[in-house]
Amino acid sequence: MQRNTAVLSGTSLRKGGIVPDPDSFDDDQYRFLRWIAIRSTLVFVASYLVLFSVMSLRPNVYDEGLVLTAAMRVAAGQIPHRDFYVNYGPAQFYVLAGLFNTFGTSILVERLFDVFIKALLVAAVYAIASFYCRMSIAVAACGVAFLWVFGVMNETSGAAMTPVSLLNLVGSALILPVFRSAVSTRRMLAAGAIAGTATLFRYDTGIALLGIQAFVMVIAIFTRLRGLSTRMRATCSALGPYLLGFVLLTLPPLVYYLSVAPLHPLIHDIFLYPMKYYHRSRNIPFPPISWAEFDQSAIYTTIVIILVSLCVAAFLFRTRRDSVRSSPTTVEPQSYYGLLITFGLLAFGMYFKGFVRVQLIHLFLSIIPASLLLAILVEHRSSLPRAVRIFVACLACLFVASSIWSARLEVRHLRSQTCFLAQLVKREILHRKSPEILREWCKTTNPLTKGVCFLCDEGHIRTIDFIGAHTVPGQKLFVGLTRHDTIIKNDNIIYFAAQRLPATKWSHFDPDLQNRSDVQAEIVHELDVSTPPYIVRDSEFDSIWEPNDSSRSSGVTLLDDYLQNKYQHIDTFGTMTLWQRQQ
Repeated sequence: MQRNTAVLSGTSLRKGGIVPDPDSFDDDQYRFLRWIAIRSTLVFVASYLVLFSVMSLRPNVYDEGLVLTAAMRVAAGQIPHRDFYVNYGPAQFYVLAGLFNTFGTSILVERLFDVFIKALLVAAVYAIASFYCRMSIAVAACGVAFLWVFGVMNETSGAAMTPVSLLNLVGSALILPVFRSAVSTRRMLAAGAIAGTATLFRYDTGIALLGIQAFVMVIAIFTRLRGLSTRMRATCSALGPYLLGFVLLTLPPLVYYLSVAPLHPLIHDIFLYPMKYYHRSRNIPFPPISWAEFDQSAIYTTIVIILVSLCVAAFLFRTRRDSVRSSPTTVEPQSYYGLLITFGLLAFGMYFKGFVRVQLIHLFLSIIPASLLLAILVEHRSSLPRAVRIFVACLACLFVASSIWSARLEVRHLRSQTCFLAQLVKREILHRKSPEILREWCKTTNPLTKGVCFLCDEGHIRTIDFIGAHTVPGQKLFVGLTRHDTIIKNDNIIYFAAQRLPATKWSHFDPDLQNRSDVQAEIVHELDVSTPPYIVRDSEFDSIWEPNDSSRSSGVTLLDDYLQNKYQHIDTFGTMTLWQRQQ
């Protein structure tokens, strides 16, 4: 099949776009849609099996630890922002808490959910590309998306970034028909609800998605219709149900939060602190490109793909807006133009998510839609000027090469760790070669060893075992740093592994927060109230340096002085030191 003519031939789809009205189909078109569904399901299953097989059995002590500990706190009845500091949306925590309640508290449950969403994301890329590209290009786009997902899969374990990326794609696909005709209220409600759901996972990107999609709809209506009054009526008709869907998903959680908590902690966590401190405390410069880290070139090629796509969209609109829809075997100009505008603006908006911390993991939300944009440009390259065709071909080669390089680096990284497939195939060999402490660790029962044994270094293992043996579930724990006047991040996996709630609201460390005098005073007060019998001080992040506030001392030693006076050192396990409260 060279082109998806079954869907695009004959009468135009009544509503246009990716989720057509069933009344407008004949048997051939239904058959084609079934094939798309079957192939997408096969892509999902294959992606899931591969990603799960190569899943690292090393937990991510910071990002993944934050999510797991937050889910544990939610399961214990705590409310985000009111009871613990967090700068993400609550949806991921509540989803995981529900899964833990159903299937048991285990990092394996979180990983299974994480891989499920990643596989759905790859399948979504294939499904969307299949409606607008020949099968070979759709498969290529899906393959590139898979390589990017694989390349960052262990860095993004448990993060809300993956479900947000999936919701971004699905919601944007739903609004595409607005470029061709009036759209149903039900479709706009669904798109708005998806944007609202994305906001509950990540406040910043969810609000950005709302603005991007509203802007896309305005562009589509103003370029499709003539007359101000007609345009305004169409805009209200589209945006009304869209905004209603958004409100229906976001207003109830907000109302519930305000019924049980004050507004200020929410405002502080998502507005006041990030607006004042995020750039100065987390900013890192654009990285240089080298052969050793060629995957970093995607940071630059992604924005070029976005700009080329938007320029091509402008070119198409100018030259083809009045063209006659004469060919039944090609995508209508409005669809092509709409795709580039929708996913171009989506990728452009999400690119700013990583503009402070310029790393591939933070640009993931932009890289995935950029993969779709590139597929669209390659599919329709014949309509472009020769110089642009050559440039797009070079751009595609660079982008694909960087995705391959990213996957190559991840494979190299996995060689130094144990993945699920290696443990399954070489279980006995690994068991014999493992140190005694690891063999004993896998015989214990805790959230890191249930179902599949996730491996930590010896310091973490001994610390988790000690806390489990010397405290009871009702007692709280504090995991800090060797010094708290300089903060980059902290270990959060110990809370979850030991199943001990943090003794402070401020267990998630950020620069220019826990090294401030007012926050340290709060932490000291909380430690006085909860009196955790043991604390852990961790030095694993001491050697990390970044050119921002995370590497600058605040000069505040209130918390360190308190810990030194109230606790005495009793043991050291690798980078972990254990301290016991003095009577």
